[in-house]
Amino acid sequence: MKKQLAMLLTVAMGLTLLTGCGSDDGKSSSASVEESGSAAENTEQGSVQESEEPDDTGSTESTSGEKSLADYEKETHLNLFMGDPGITDEEFNAYPMAKIIAEATGYDITYTLSPSTEAETARSNIFMLKEDYQLVSVSKTEFFTLMSLGALKPITEYVEASSYLKDALTEDAWAAARGNDGEIYGVPGYQPKNCSTSGLAFRLDWLNEYNEANPDSEILVPAEDNGYSMCLSDFDKMLEYFATKVPSDGYAMSIDNSLTQIPAILPAFGVYQSWAEVDGKLTYSIEQPGFQDYAKYMDNLHDSGLAYYQRSAQDTNTITMLQSGRSGVGLAYHWQAYPIETQLADNMPEEGTVLDTYTNDAIGYIAALVPDDCKGDASKVRVFSEQYASSYYVVPAHSTDAQAAGAVDFVDKKLEPELFRRLTIGVEGETFEIREGEYYPILPAFNDEMQLADQFMTGTRMEDYSKYWLARTRKTEAQNKIFSTINCNVDSTGIKNPVTMMPPNEVYDNSWTALDTAVFDSLVLNLYNDGEFDLETVLSAWKANNGDEVTAAVNEWYSTWESKDAFNTVKPR
Repeated sequence: MKKQLAMLLTVAMGLTLLTGCGSDDGKSSSASVEESGSAAENTEQGSVQESEEPDDTGSTESTSGEKSLADYEKETHLNLFMGDPGITDEEFNAYPMAKIIAEATGYDITYTLSPSTEAETARSNIFMLKEDYQLVSVSKTEFFTLMSLGALKPITEYVEASSYLKDALTEDAWAAARGNDGEIYGVPGYQPKNCSTSGLAFRLDWLNEYNEANPDSEILVPAEDNGYSMCLSDFDKMLEYFATKVPSDGYAMSIDNSLTQIPAILPAFGVYQSWAEVDGKLTYSIEQPGFQDYAKYMDNLHDSGLAYYQRSAQDTNTITMLQSGRSGVGLAYHWQAYPIETQLADNMPEEGTVLDTYTNDAIGYIAALVPDDCKGDASKVRVFSEQYASSYYVVPAHSTDAQAAGAVDFVDKKLEPELFRRLTIGVEGETFEIREGEYYPILPAFNDEMQLADQFMTGTRMEDYSKYWLARTRKTEAQNKIFSTINCNVDSTGIKNPVTMMPPNEVYDNSWTALDTAVFDSLVLNLYNDGEFDLETVLSAWKANNGDEVTAAVNEWYSTWESKDAFNTVKPR
């Protein structure tokens, strides 16, 4: 955090000196401030597209009266600065996808990859030194800082003139790219789908064994008709049985050392997100009404010996515990399902099995726990979910109008429906197939040909990509199994964290790292040590590290956020 803040201060000081109010003399610059080239020079070299021939009225606007991107003079050679995909600039520029994009759009793009070290400095230099880049990938924090400094060129008129881009993102997504003046200053990299990323992996074979032996006190098995949920009393009963199944060095449940607040368990106690609205105000989890009951529950699991806590990175983690049969339950992210299911010691697949298509019947997943009075009711399930703009492609303020028009046109052309599908998941029958309207990868071709596809994305068709992206969660049947389970009803169960949509906030940004660490440390001491849980100790750590000030700053923003009523369509139980 300190390093990032230092970089942003450097940007601020440099931009004050070099960009003034955020506009320049209309000239573009190359890598050095001593070397500059004008738009006129580029025109002489034939690298600027001529605008369309005027119509009978002498206007270059479309016949509908609305201006389109075809009506603008555009620079067709663009330099793009992007993230680090782990290969060299030369390899990336020679990648087959780059050629497909060039042929389809008519743009000559030179890609420069962010260095693996000093990446923030490299990005800041683009704006400080007016380097020759027309599209730059920046983080959310960098976007808002650069926008406030006048370092970004507004692109609203070009977005409005686009064929696909303006309608490809939701209003919420575009709202996250607008300044206080209403102008759009970047193309947001919005996450493809509202989704939950984790659930409780558990030994389904052990649960089935218990139910067979105890027909009079069966535990309701998580399934589609109950939203893959389990009520608290059934969960307790299951853990008690699992404790009899693990070896002497095992535990019914295992918890990684990064976890004090478990997303799949918190909703059972009415805590639906890290930051959630309580009585009209955003409240952090530890101050939400149900948190004390959650903490006492987790404290009891630990003190009774049902839950194991990994105290350091050197201790055995949840995935290894599940793989070896030393635990029966643990939080798992969807990308962790494959190693759990294919390497479970008691149920290793037969030799010669194609592991990508293998799923282990011994493992099941729980989307979330629910209170006992909601047992079996799928409509009462609530899960932590997320979807927000995490990055942006921006046009530096020192770009010419022709460069800005070209940059947006390049993004727009890639969003032509058939081309967008080709660039994101490939060719039907070669890299993907459609089953009952859903997209599935064809392996290994999908991995071989589409491995870097997301790195070439400068914009998205949100509705389409929410479907195409799912192919990436289906690269193994194990991953598909967990992802489809924990997201079976996410549009009616998922609650998102509004703070993920908050612009940089000085109080929050300066305090959050220390605050989060202090609360985490206090929770570890209170939850995973012998003795009764003491919420007041945790709240004292919160208050001592500017927690009240952070809450006030968050709510100052939230009270003015125009999208707050529409952001979470799913409400608490």
